[in-house]
This record gives sequence, C-alpha cells and structure tokens, in this order.
Amino acid sequence: MDWFRIWIIIAILGFAVEAFTTQLVSIWFAISALINLFLSTMNVGVKWQLIQFIITGIILMLIFRPIAKRMQPKSHPMNAADGIIGKTGIVLSDRRVKVDGQSWKYSSVESLNVGDQVKVLALDGVTLTVQKIK
Repeated sequence: MDWFRIWIIIAILGFAVEAFTTQLVSIWFAISALINLFLSTMNVGVKWQLIQFIITGIILMLIFRPIAKRMQPKSHPMNAADGIIGKTGIVLSDRRVKVDGQSWKYSSVESLNVGDQVKVLALDGVTLTVQKIK
C-alpha cells in the first residue's frame, strides 16, 4: 500500500472519530493527513511526511482547539435531578412511585396510598422525595 492511500485512510478515520466524539483532537491530525496527501504526490520522503504529520497536528491542535472550544455553545448536560424535580407521578405501592414512565423508590413525610398523584420535590441518590398533590 502506498503512502497516498495511507494518508487518505488516516484522514477519513480522523474525521470519522471526530464526528462521533466531538473532542476536537482527531480533526487536527485529519487535516495534517490531508496535507500529507499533497506531500506524497510531490515525492517527499516518508520520514518528512511523518514529521510533518506529527508537528502540524500538534500545532493545529494547540492553536485552534482552544478557539474552537470557546466557539462551541455551552450546553448544560441534564442530570437526573434536573429532569425529574417538579414532575408529577403516581404511587404504585408503599415503596414505589412512577414518574416519567420509570419506577422510583420514594420517601414522603405524609402517608400515601396506591394511585395518589404526587409531585417530585427532590432526588437523593435513587430515592425521590415526593409530596401528595391535593
């Protein structure tokens, strides 16, 4: 296999990995591999191609990764507490409540009966603190 094909494969793999991870690391080496596509057509030695690949990839990553990271929208990943607090559910048994289609352990300061409608006040580990909806 010639180096031209190897650089094509590395570039494709770099872009594919970046598409699935979005960590802004492999894309710079994919770009470096694209540069090497041109170097391989100009009969530049393999040693110099490898040196270019490593140095250019690192330089691109060090310069452009922080810029690209700043430009990415700041998303706040939702955790279970963010999504479940304030939701309503129904008591399934003396220890389980169903909220958003999932069964949870619950605690409550008041006595609850099967079928009671409840509102989620807090999440502690895997136990919901609920209050009966009047």
